[in-house]
Amino acid sequence: MHVGRKLGVVLVATTLAGGALSAGAVAGAAPPPRPEGSAAVQASPPQEEEGHGPGAIEVGPEGAALAMNRLLVRDEQRVRLCDGVVLPADGLNVRSGPGLGYTKVGVLAKDSRVRTDWDSVQRRDGYLWVRLNATHWIADYKLGADTGAVVGKWYVKYSNC
Repeated sequence: MHVGRKLGVVLVATTLAGGALSAGAVAGAAPPPRPEGSAAVQASPPQEEEGHGPGAIEVGPEGAALAMNRLLVRDEQRVRLCDGVVLPADGLNVRSGPGLGYTKVGVLAKDSRVRTDWDSVQRRDGYLWVRLNATHWIADYKLGADTGAVVGKWYVKYSNC
């Protein structure tokens, strides 16, 4: 009898909890779909480029191959410092690490002189990233799609690399 009472209490509690959960699940369920044409779906805005405005050097397949070759010839045991000038008219983002997921900490103005470590080059998020110093990175090259004449662009014009 004692076991039967406990089992009965558990069944009643489960039933009540299940009913409450079912009601909550219905209340929290997604609303029914709207008829076609009743609401426009908002697309997310396009990702802003790391280099802002015109001025970057657009390159074809040969230039893209040279840029990508940096990934093959780098040597992490040494530093290969390269001097350059920022090209985009409205500047170039500076980030706390090599990728779009890192915090943007500033913008370098057009014609700013930079010294980057080419042996730190990393390919992420559609760019080639290079280290400016221990805590700052820039995307000096934007990878492009191989659909047409332009397949990439340089944001920095280098003088010694």
